[in-house]
Amino acid sequence: MTSSLVVLGDAEIRELLISLSKEEVLQFKEALENILIDFSVRGEGKYQPTPDFVNRPNGQKTLFRTFSSPDHVGTKIVVTPAPIKDSEGNTVNRPLGGLLSLCDSAGVPTGILNAAEPTGYRTTLSALIPWTWRRNTENIVIFGAGKQGLWHTRLALALRGSEIKKITVVNRSVGRAKDLVKTVTEENQKYWKSSATLNVLDPAKADYDEALASLLSSADAVFCTVGSTSPLFSHKTILGDGTRSRLPFVGAIGSWQADMIELDPEMLRHAASRDDSYSPHGAEGSILVDDLEEAMVKSGEVIQSGLKGERLLQVGEILDWLDDKSERKPEGGVENLKKWISEGFIVYKGIGIEAISESLMCQVILVVYMVDFGSYIRNKFDDKYIYIG
Repeated sequence: MTSSLVVLGDAEIRELLISLSKEEVLQFKEALENILIDFSVRGEGKYQPTPDFVNRPNGQKTLFRTFSSPDHVGTKIVVTPAPIKDSEGNTVNRPLGGLLSLCDSAGVPTGILNAAEPTGYRTTLSALIPWTWRRNTENIVIFGAGKQGLWHTRLALALRGSEIKKITVVNRSVGRAKDLVKTVTEENQKYWKSSATLNVLDPAKADYDEALASLLSSADAVFCTVGSTSPLFSHKTILGDGTRSRLPFVGAIGSWQADMIELDPEMLRHAASRDDSYSPHGAEGSILVDDLEEAMVKSGEVIQSGLKGERLLQVGEILDWLDDKSERKPEGGVENLKKWISEGFIVYKGIGIEAISESLMCQVILVVYMVDFGSYIRNKFDDKYIYIG
């Protein structure tokens, strides 16, 4: 296996990932969960180099991430292209691009993948792990209609489509949001067959603010996938006067630099100070993150909230506590923890752990080998796939 190199483009990866059964998605999810535990609990975090990025004057942003494990070494480059103008003079933000490369422990290349689809998929699946703990998820609001918003919609339906009644997409460009809904509606009919309705909230509506407040006040989950420099909604918009009996899950993964922000910092402070919040460190509560150290310096929301590190709880720690085989348990046991993560007001901020990309690449390459995907892709995609064995 290590003597072969798999090269996959965007269309091939999308076809592979979107056609996974629920059981296969859960296998991918389990692999990502193990990476999160390794990173947060078993010491793998200290072997992951610090990510870096370059912001050019024309608006281009390039993220450089490397990752390592005892079995693999790899790197990812993700480029946010500089904005361009369309024929009408409107600013257009183009899709992300880049690549993932993977070597085995001896440095032998094993995979080169277009980064767009794997990045959207692994970021979303990782971010949805704490959402899968939630008791209620009938109504979902998704901010953003890019790759992350698309995969949040897809994977929500793939994982819990039978429980979801409504998904509403909110995006600055209503046309792009409608395209997302059209795409996923067609995919849902083929793959997941959920009875959920998919809608778009148009920001140009005269009563947009009232409509958004109504949506958020009844949402069970809110997924934020926008590279924003200001909060997408206020703390009070989602919690109102504080009398909500069914509390929401709020996840944010779109903003990943210190000067970017999707969530109201007051919402983070509130989530971490509620009487019904949870902390393994004492009476005060917590918010959830994937990477504590990176969140403290890369998340504009966390920085502006002023929360200290002890108020940030890593998802990998929770996964380890929930594992019956683990000897590590939080103070006071896990019952209060389980109640909080399933019913409490949860705010999750994801920055990204690049070792997760390694795990996803390994899973993708394994699928290629298991089903002889090389020959299959050649026939289906007219030699757009390259397999070197």
